[in-house]
Amino acid sequence: MSIKTITVTEEAYEVIKGMKQEEESFSELFKRIGKQPARIKDIFGAMKQESKEAEALKKRIKSMKEESRKDMGERMNEIRSRLKRNN
Repeated sequence: MSIKTITVTEEAYEVIKGMKQEEESFSELFKRIGKQPARIKDIFGAMKQESKEAEALKKRIKSMKEESRKDMGERMNEIRSRLKRNN
């Protein structure tokens, strides 16, 4: 098994150290968190963006969710209409 060395800031080290379980190695931690699906709220915390950029991204994501919900509602209504016509 090969070993890799990485360099992180003291702040990053403390964050990662806080995520580590008591008997867990850092390698085990990285494998565990690497298998978890990314959540938007976690990504925002990890991003080094200006607050304006982060806020714009949040608004865009919210807008996309709203558009998706509206589109899904329209599709469901269309399906219901077709089902009523066929019965």
